[in-house]
Parts: sequence; C-alpha cells; structure tokens
Amino acid sequence: MQFSTLKIKMDNKETIREEFEKEDVFGIIDYALYLHDEVYKTYELDPYDPKNVIVFGKGPFAGSILPGSHRLMFVFRSPLWKGIFPSAMGGAAYQFQRVGVDFVVIEGKAENPTVILLKGDGENIEVEFHEIKEEKLLEIYKNYNGEEGVYALTEYLIEKFGEKFEGDYRIACVGPASMNSNFGAIFSQTLRKGKRVEGSEDWAARGGSGSVLFKAHNVVAIIFGGKAKKSFPNENIGNIKVVKRIVEGVHKKPMNEIISEKTVKYKYNPKLKTGGTFGGNYPAEGDFVPILNWQMPYINKEERIKIHENIMKHYWEPFNKEAIEPRNWTTCGEPCPVACKKYRRGHHVEYEPYEANGPLSGSIYINASDISVHAVDAMGFDAIEFGGLASWVLELVYRGLLKPEEVGLSDVPEFDKESLILKPIETSEKNAKLVAELAHRVAFAENEIAKIIGMGKRKASAILDEKFKDRLSYGESFRDYAVYTPLGEDGEICPTMYWAIGNYIPFPIQGRYWTFYQFGVFLEPEELAQKSLASALNEFWYDNIGWCRFHRGWMSKIISALFMEAYGINVDMQEHAKKMLRKIANYAKKAGYEPVFWDNMRVLDLIASGAKEFGNEEWAKRFEEDKVGTAKEYLKRVLNAYSDALGVDWTI
Repeated sequence: MQFSTLKIKMDNKETIREEFEKEDVFGIIDYALYLHDEVYKTYELDPYDPKNVIVFGKGPFAGSILPGSHRLMFVFRSPLWKGIFPSAMGGAAYQFQRVGVDFVVIEGKAENPTVILLKGDGENIEVEFHEIKEEKLLEIYKNYNGEEGVYALTEYLIEKFGEKFEGDYRIACVGPASMNSNFGAIFSQTLRKGKRVEGSEDWAARGGSGSVLFKAHNVVAIIFGGKAKKSFPNENIGNIKVVKRIVEGVHKKPMNEIISEKTVKYKYNPKLKTGGTFGGNYPAEGDFVPILNWQMPYINKEERIKIHENIMKHYWEPFNKEAIEPRNWTTCGEPCPVACKKYRRGHHVEYEPYEANGPLSGSIYINASDISVHAVDAMGFDAIEFGGLASWVLELVYRGLLKPEEVGLSDVPEFDKESLILKPIETSEKNAKLVAELAHRVAFAENEIAKIIGMGKRKASAILDEKFKDRLSYGESFRDYAVYTPLGEDGEICPTMYWAIGNYIPFPIQGRYWTFYQFGVFLEPEELAQKSLASALNEFWYDNIGWCRFHRGWMSKIISALFMEAYGINVDMQEHAKKMLRKIANYAKKAGYEPVFWDNMRVLDLIASGAKEFGNEEWAKRFEEDKVGTAKEYLKRVLNAYSDALGVDWTI
C-alpha cells in the first residue's frame, strides 16, 4: 500500500513530504515498526533520545463514513515499558484527515518548547512552528483563564492560533506531567466553534507518549486541520451505499442494527439501565473491583462485598442519575451513533480513570473522585498509570514507609477497609484530596520524592529501598507494595483496572488490551496463552488501522473485505498480525528487554489469591503449598505456549 508521510525535523525545522510504499505496511504500527526497527534502530537509544521518533497518524479507512475509523494513533519507544508502544486517541483523526497526509514523523529536538501547526488545503501542507519559553509555559500550566495544565494550555492555544483555521481543527497537547515524569499523556478535546465540547475529551496516554513528545522533541502541542479529502483507489467507502453493501454482505443484517447490537455496552444497556464503561463494569465486577492499591487478597469476601455496595451507592448510582438519565452523552469527535462519552458536572466519566484514581486510591464517593481525577487529567498524566502510582504512595504513607511531608502531602490517608465500609464519604474526600495534591507535586517535580516517583513505581522502588532501608523489615522492598507488570531489568507498566491474571503476564505489549483481561477467571496456562495471543492479534489490527475497539464486535469481521473493496488488496490478517507481533517482541529483545519473573509480592498474591477466589481449586492448592515455585511454573508455561503459538522466543 502507498501512504503519504510528513517528516518533521525539530532541530532545524525542516519538513519533508513524501510517498511511502512497502508490501507489508498496511497501517501505522507497520510503518512505525519499520522506522524504529530498521531505519532509526531506536532499540539502541535512550527513550528520550531525539532520534526516538514519535509517529502519529490515521488508519487507511479514515475518511470513510464508517463509525470508529478515526482514531489517531501514536507509536513510539516507551520510556516506561521500554519497548515499542502504540497509544490511541479517539476521534482526533476526523480532523487530522483534513491535513492531507497519513503519517507524521517527529524527530530531533527543538531548542525551546514548540507548538506545531499543520494545515492542509487539499494540495499543500502548511507547517508552522511557534516557540513558547519554558517560563511562560509553566505560567500557563499554573493558571490561564481559571484553568490549569492541559486545559489551560488548550485555552491559550485556541485564543492564539484558532483564527488560523477555517472550520474544524483539533489540538493535541501535553501537560506538566510530560516534563517531569515517564508517564505523561497527550490530551485532546473536540472543539466546536472555538469552544471545548463538554465530555468529549480523549487521550493517547498509555506508555508515556506525552513524555516522549516533550522530553525527546520539545513539542508541547500539535494543532491540525484543513480542507483535504480522502479518496480511495477502488470502491468509495465514503459512500453510504457502498459501505452498507459491504457491512451487510458480511453480517447478513441491516448495518444500523448490527452496529447497535454490538455496541450496546458503550451506548446504553436497557437491561442494566446504564451505559459506558463506568456504568457497565461496576455491576459486573462485584467484589472483584480493585480497591486500596490492589489489597483484595487480604480483604475477605464479605468485607469486599460491603465495600462494593458502597461503591454502587456512592459511585455508580450518582453517575446514573447525573449522566445516564439526562442523556449527557457525546462522542470522541467523529460522527458515531454510540455516543460512548458520558459526562456529569463538567467531567467526562470513564471507568479506568475513575477506578484508578477512585476505589484503587481509596475514594468511592464520586464527588470526591471528581477532584482527584480532574487534577490528574489537568496535569496531563496517563490516569491509569498515575492511579496505580498514587494508590501505592498512599499505602506507603499510611504504613509509615514514607512520611506525608516528604511526599508533599498535607495528611496521612485513611487507607483501610474499615474506613471504606463505615465512613465512605469522609474517607473518600480525604484520600481524593491527597491524590490531587500528589498529582501536582509529581507534575511540577516539587520535591525530591516527587521527582523519584515520577520515574515509575519499579524504578523509584530501587532508589527508595536504598534511601530508606532503615524503615524496611528484613527482605522487604518498596516494590512489594507496588503493582506493575515487569519487562527486563526496569521496564514496567500498570495493568488495566481488572483483577485479571492475563494483565500481569509480561507479554510484548501490556497495559492495554493485547491480553486476555477477563476478571474472575483462572485458566490453565496454555489456555491463557492461547486466549491472550488471540486478543493481541485482534487488538493489533484495531490499532494498526486506527479503529475504535468499542466497535470490535462488528468491524473485526469486515476489515479484510474493506481492504479488498477500497484498495484491491488481499491481506492475510492472522499471519500479518503474527509477523508484526514477532517484530515487536524481537525489538524489545534487541533493546535488552525480555520477559522476567515478577519481583513484587503484591502481584504474586493477586495471582495466587486469584486461583482460589476464581474457583480453580487445583492451582489454589498448589499456590498454598509453594506460592513462588508455583507462580514460576505457571508463568513459564504461559510464555512457552505463547512463544510456540507465535513462533518467537519470548520465554523466561
């Protein structure tokens, strides 16, 4: 396939537009892997090296009228995970397609923080560079028109550059978290007539995309829009009649009917009378909801049920009253019938951010979590990663391993099950306030401990173990309280917010859904490997072509047909995904990062306890007899089976 690319060299502001064609490149991950692995060899570099190119762009079906086909993908070498990482921003490719290129490559580092403007007129692309002095940038982050962080910067950029665009445009920017942590995110909110659309926020967050954009390239924002229109070489999938023929030919049902049927969870489920990830997950998870820094193994079922009842009362019910009943729903910025974005009181409410910086961090009162989540978002963090960090820090302070004044917190949290059961509102208000304080301390690197923990839990633990060794019992480590999936010597990522065994396995991509993430299930290792690989191969395609995974129930079956109809290309979906996943694994190995056994006791307990809680009596008995030995056998068998099925050596 042929793609149009724009290379931007930040050190000398040079731009190169060219056509790219390679027989095994069908999407953005394919292209980014080619650059990282074969051209720039970024596995030899530090993740913040200016040659760690960040590649972003749209999929081959953006510009069609198919809902969900306009995710903007960012691919880079992660400073946290240390391997190649794809991060997705919903809806933003709907405006990016108007620029007139498929992919943009950013390399080199600007002298000062820089804003890039990309504007297409259908033939040419106008590229502008505008510097912001760091002192001015920090001033904006602290307060601009009553906003802070990414919201403040967005407002500033709208006022300064909005008039340069006719019609729709979009801003993707980073916050102070990208200056001072390894898990800064890239933020974007749909704009309509120069105003931010309430609830329509999205992020390319996982893996530290924002940190790479800022620290490696000194880019703080990219503003894009224009008038270019997509044309397809064969059938025009911008035509509703053509699209209906393709979709209905595969599914044998009316197009609107199959889309509605397969996306019911994300829009509105009449059986549960709720919708979205937040509405659907809490009733489903029950007492398996992650709480108090993943302390579920140490809290009995009866107590977990009581906490879950409080979550339903103080978290889920207000969400339904304030977001679902008044139908405060919107989209990520592209035309879509699902309207998965639910919002209330000015806040976009989604499961993962509100879970990580809510129940996981000791807050189960939604009005309290509004404070913590909004602070974390404003600072521009990956909200999942930060919630995992915050819950760890709060537990360390609660246990006395860190002092609140060392971290920059105003008080000691109430981080115990009794407080969540007996006084959920007061406890939540206290803990959420501390999470918000921590977000500011880390984002602005306000003290020594904040700088250390901004590296991530695993890296920080190594430093804290030495710095505060007198506070630890014999054989104890700060990392024993941390939950992360490890890779190599110091690679790490916080798992998604499910008590799912597949989330803790060091597969080539973790922290997203390239695994079997079903909670409450303990499978035989070979079956877990099989299901995780199947998931990874599917998720690869959604990311490679920039398609929203909320539509996977219907779109996964039409991808090959779309390639044939729109481009006249026959793609072996399964084999190509395997080839690219092998390439991702081998890239990590070239960088010196291979799967390793868990080095944190909390994860071992989540796995061992999971066997018992999820009803696998045979494995539960074995874990009781020899927890570490059984865990080693389980992990080894999972990775052996995964490696055999994929055709790559990804073993321990």
